[in-house]
Amino acid sequence: MTFRTVAILSGFLLVLAAAGCGGPDDGGDEPAAGLDDWIGMTDRKLALKWGAPDAVYDMRNGNRILTWRRSRTERQGGELYTVTETRVVDGEKVVVPITRQTPVTTLRYACVTNFEIDRDGYIVGHTVEGNDCLDQPRPY
Repeated sequence: MTFRTVAILSGFLLVLAAAGCGGPDDGGDEPAAGLDDWIGMTDRKLALKWGAPDAVYDMRNGNRILTWRRSRTERQGGELYTVTETRVVDGEKVVVPITRQTPVTTLRYACVTNFEIDRDGYIVGHTVEGNDCLDQPRPY
């Protein structure tokens, strides 16, 4: 390959990679999508939108951490289905219906969202962790 071909291919791959990567502010499927919109808002507005926090932690510097937790459990599977099997009964082949069940799986989902509030009641930061944090309330 020539240098020009390599440069064109590299540029193309870079554009493709950038197109597929959304940051936390793009409103996409990132756990922190929209949380940056809360920076600079008041804790009052946050509580009105999110409800009362599950926990409050007072920091040494006078700031507070407000924590919201949510969790849910889902069961998947357990559907009944019928298959047929051929068996030999008294020397004759007989088709017999057999009822089976798909395996049951229990899925657990959780999200913990923390907001840091400064002494004046304004949001200055946030963290989020869990496997169910994609649908976070926004300030507007």
